Amino acid sequence: MKKITIITMQLKTPGGIERFVSTLATMFSDDFTVEIAANYGKPTDKLAFPLPSNIQLSFLTPKQPQEVSMKNLIKSLKWYKIPKELKRRYGIHNSQHKAFRTFLKSLDTNYIITDRALYSSFVGKYYHGHATKIATDHNYHQNSQKYVHTLLKSIKKFNYLILSTKELRDFYQSLTSVKCIFINNPLAQIPTKKSTLNSNNILSIGRFVPEKDFETLVEVMSEIHKQKPNVHLTIIGDGITMPQIKHKISTFNLEKVISLPGFLNQSDIQKYYYNSSIFVMTSKTEAFGLVLTEAMSYGLPCIAFARASGARAQITKNIGILIQNPSAKQMASAVIDLLDNHAKLLEYQSNINQAIQKYSISQVRDNWRKVVQ
Repeated sequence: MKKITIITMQLKTPGGIERFVSTLATMFSDDFTVEIAANYGKPTDKLAFPLPSNIQLSFLTPKQPQEVSMKNLIKSLKWYKIPKELKRRYGIHNSQHKAFRTFLKSLDTNYIITDRALYSSFVGKYYHGHATKIATDHNYHQNSQKYVHTLLKSIKKFNYLILSTKELRDFYQSLTSVKCIFINNPLAQIPTKKSTLNSNNILSIGRFVPEKDFETLVEVMSEIHKQKPNVHLTIIGDGITMPQIKHKISTFNLEKVISLPGFLNQSDIQKYYYNSSIFVMTSKTEAFGLVLTEAMSYGLPCIAFARASGARAQITKNIGILIQNPSAKQMASAVIDLLDNHAKLLEYQSNINQAIQKYSISQVRDNWRKVVQ
């Protein structure tokens, strides 16, 4: 049986890339020997997403280093800490390279799949075998020349680059001789039961980081609350911007209509999908929003800002609403109009039930089989 090795950062935190890696590995596990090599972690870690017992797990470094912002050190005038931080980063850099050099030197596999440019660059530098090398990318470049250059440099020795939207496929194919292929990210499952769309609850899910722009979502809810005080918003997730979000909710006196339950496992999230009528996303950037397809799989119409590439690709005509300008008032108006039109909600849901099939495991597997044979 041929072997696939997927290289990722970690398997402990329930993020979009972690979900992609887990679903991809599970999808391949019936036909291939599958190994996931995580940069950080240890065998005793609780996995964010369950994996079949026949998937092999390798952990290259036991502990993920704490992030320290050099900008914040300079801003807070803690100059004395900079030499220590530089030394710490140099040590992490060296240990990371050593771990990957050791792992890749002895790696015996038929296919290598990476999930970010850093690991593609390690493969290009330290792997000298004959495996087919497949890079995947999960970020939108935002026209950053630095990001694009880093990605393209990292895949010079690769056979394929897999992108989650046609827009990204066409963009990168015009810049590289590496074969770029568009394949939808897979949904682990498509529930047969759907939301009834009978509630005044709206839902959003994601990491609390600046690019998700949940602060704007609080502003959206403030506008909604003025006209429909019985609407409730739940934002599931956690992260570095949580204090700012809580402060903004308090500033707008929205504590009773916005809930922040934190990180939840998949079984706990499910009940929120079933008890909501609309999924909203305010992201500044998304190469592919897995939470959008997951929300749609539960029959939820989605409303998002068109500035996110993934939203533009996923929310097509008659299944949801794209807000062209990132305006809190415009999104609030769209939410209110949709909640007031139950027939429209049901029409979107009917269209979604057809559209969502392209993200099914069977269809995505067929597309991957053209690459991994």
